[in-house]
Formats: sequence, structure tokens, C-alpha cells
Amino acid sequence: MEAKTEKLKIDLLNWYKKNKRAFSWRKTTDPWQILLIETLSQQTQLERANEYFDKFLIQFPSPKSMANSSLKIILKMWSGLGYNNRAKRLYEASKIIEKKGFDQIYPNFEVLPGVGPYTKSAILSFAYGEKVLAIDTNIERIIQRYFGLNDTKDFFKENTRYFLHNVDSRDINQAFMDFGSSICKSSNPTCSICPVESGCSKYFSNSKGTKEKFKGSNREVRGKIVKLLVNKGHINNQKLFEEIDEDSDKITKALEGLKKDNLIKFKKNNIIEINSN
Repeated sequence: MEAKTEKLKIDLLNWYKKNKRAFSWRKTTDPWQILLIETLSQQTQLERANEYFDKFLIQFPSPKSMANSSLKIILKMWSGLGYNNRAKRLYEASKIIEKKGFDQIYPNFEVLPGVGPYTKSAILSFAYGEKVLAIDTNIERIIQRYFGLNDTKDFFKENTRYFLHNVDSRDINQAFMDFGSSICKSSNPTCSICPVESGCSKYFSNSKGTKEKFKGSNREVRGKIVKLLVNKGHINNQKLFEEIDEDSDKITKALEGLKKDNLIKFKKNNIIEINSN
């Protein structure tokens, strides 16, 4: 297993040297920029997230600049990305970072809203140069297919050190990221031009997750409500139902979810607005 792991590592790094994508944040060690791009790219293609990253960095070059802003402004800039909870969690995280600073929080970045194991590892690797693998769906998929595994948990426990030996963790993590996005894709992988194809077990799991269609989904209705509130500032509950062209039950469900997530608040006289707290 060690020899096969070493070969995969070398082949991936060689491929990455010739095919790595050029993004402005790829060379930075600023933890704020890393947190920003990792939050933007959750559930979003990296190329699209990068477009938003450049705009957000101009408006919010530091945690302090975002902490001193408002959720309404952030949500307006976020428009088109979806999953607005990410924006709120980033805003909340910026307030914590502005008070404490990254170095005081290090290495326990999971205390920040929205930061899970992957984002924590990404910050440790890309900003602090720590020897960690940032394990996301890309690297899990590649390992499953290459080694013929259903569950990768034990594999990473036993073999992570081989991927990180004599390697900058930034390079191997970004190599997995780019390779999973362009070659070993979740659907229609390009095995015919894959540089590691000869050693790959080509294991494809039969279980496929079902994705909710965006059109008419709860996510779309939530987005419409947030966009309406960002543009109008506040709106009467009855007027909101008139302006959102969706089934009333869907609107009610979306409103309940937004309220539960503290993205909106209900005031007197049935007025609804963005919750900026």
C-alpha cells in the first residue's frame, strides 16, 4: 500500500506542476483570504467562487472590515451564490477574528462559525504550512476509485503520512483539488487521459446521492426571499407572499427555515427584515 500511495503522490504532483489552475489566492498565506475562498467555494465551483473572491477581497480586505459592515451588505454581494447561511457564518466568524485574531485562535479554527474539519485543515495547510491533508469530496473520491475502497476513513488514518512525507502540504492538497475537478470528476471522469489510470482500480460506487433540483426548490425560494429583503430593506408579510411567485406552502417553509437560521426576523405589524445581529 505504501508503494502505491507513493506512486499516486508523485504522479499527482507531476501532473499538478503542468496543469495547476492559476488563482490569485493560491500563493497567499493570509488566513483571512484562505477562510474567505474556502467559504465561498463550499457547494460552488472554484472558478465561480474565485470571481466572488476578488470582489469580496476588495470590499473586505480584513476580518475587521467585514465585522464593521452589515449582514445586509454581505448578502447583497453574496447574491447568486446561494446557501446564504455561509454568508452569515462568515460574518459571525469575522467578528470573532476581529476581537481575538487568527493567531490567538490557532489551531482551533473549528470554534469559528462554519468551519468544519476540511476548512480547518485548509487554513492550517495553506496559511500555516502545517503537514495536514485537507480531506474533501475530491480527495475521498480519488482514493475510493484508485484503491477500490468504499470507506476511506481507515485508509487516511494509516496512509496520510505517506502523502505528506517530503512534500509541501499546500502542493499535495491543491493537486488533489485540481485533479478531482478536471480529471477524476464526480461524473464523466476523463479516464482516457488520466495520468494515474494504469494503477487505478477504477472502482465506481453504485450508490449515488440524489440532488435536489434547484428550480422550485426550498433553496431557490429562500434565495428569492433574501434577495427581496436585501433590495427593499423590509416588507410586510402579506406583501412578501404577493411578490414571491411561488406556492404559499413553499414560502412559509422557506421563511421558517430562514428565521430558524437567524437570517431574518419578524417585527411588529408583520414586518420581515434581514437579521443584522
